[in-house]
Amino acid sequence: MPVAMDTIAIILFVHSVESRYSIAGALTAVAAFTTVFSSPLWSKVADQRGQAFVLKIAIPLRILAIITFVLLVKNGAPVWTWFLSIFIAECGSVSIGSMTRRRWVNLIDRQNKDLLSTSYAFESLLDEFVYIIGPIITTGIVAATEPVAGLLLGICFLVVGVPLIATHRNSDPAIEKPEFGEKIKSVTRNKKLQAVGIPLTIAGGCFSAVNISVVAFATEKSMASSAGLVLGAWAAGGAVSAIINGAIRWKISHGNRYLGYLAGMTVIALSFPFINNIYLLALALFLQGMCIGPLLPNGLPLVTNAVPASQMTHAITLVTSGIPLTGALSSFISGKIIDSYGASTGLWLPFVFLFLACASTIPYLREYRD
Repeated sequence: MPVAMDTIAIILFVHSVESRYSIAGALTAVAAFTTVFSSPLWSKVADQRGQAFVLKIAIPLRILAIITFVLLVKNGAPVWTWFLSIFIAECGSVSIGSMTRRRWVNLIDRQNKDLLSTSYAFESLLDEFVYIIGPIITTGIVAATEPVAGLLLGICFLVVGVPLIATHRNSDPAIEKPEFGEKIKSVTRNKKLQAVGIPLTIAGGCFSAVNISVVAFATEKSMASSAGLVLGAWAAGGAVSAIINGAIRWKISHGNRYLGYLAGMTVIALSFPFINNIYLLALALFLQGMCIGPLLPNGLPLVTNAVPASQMTHAITLVTSGIPLTGALSSFISGKIIDSYGASTGLWLPFVFLFLACASTIPYLREYRD
């Protein structure tokens, strides 16, 4: 839950003390960039030392740093200390989603692709639910209580949830060590990982561009309050398709479905700039969400079947770890385009990123064979 709460919680808290949104935006950008590097490193350690070992170190570090950040902001400390504390907090950022997906592989035979795909679809459904409800809970509790409440609630979720994961021994994967003398290649050189991770990283620019463009579009239509509902339709489409994807016993391979959903996202995005009605935009986003929901569940089996168990958590994390990078770039470009040319022009950017994501699959077409 905290992953869906922290960004908006930081913005609401900081803006209550410092009126400039630029400070809050810069803090969230630092958080995003730090996570890109910290999460894969922790996942690599989890493969080598165990998930419980990582959670016992990283999560307390994160909690203490966030509390320090709150105290620094509340007491008017120099702004540079805010950035330092956020940087330290994100150094403790662990990809819980990658850990739970690794546990599914531990519980289910990797060769049982249908059941494994269903488990990933279930994870995707939960992700969509979290991203729908997280911002709502955060804004609601901040409005009802104090600006700092969103961050404190996120800490509470960590305090309650992480021990449940760390102590669930039945699903905890054993530490897989390579045989004596066995040479293990860097997981980043794995072609299947590249085939799934590179397009997802580029497609990440679509997600941020949609978020900021929808808010601007709704504001231009004097319907700013409806932006959340429109984005909720986007997530709802993903939740619906995650259920459908997990329930069907597909004859089409995971790789072909991955390519199909990516192409579907791109085609639907091409309609965005031509839409002039908020309700039609919500419908288009719902349809695109139906392509987003099954994308990762169909890409991950390609990766988990192609890497050794000793590198699996690291590999799963790397698949999505680059998304914040293109997301930050996309947010910056979108803001500039919208300020200069309006929201409808900004809605071209999701298509551009997705077109590039599709183009990046061409060198890897043979890797999408299961």
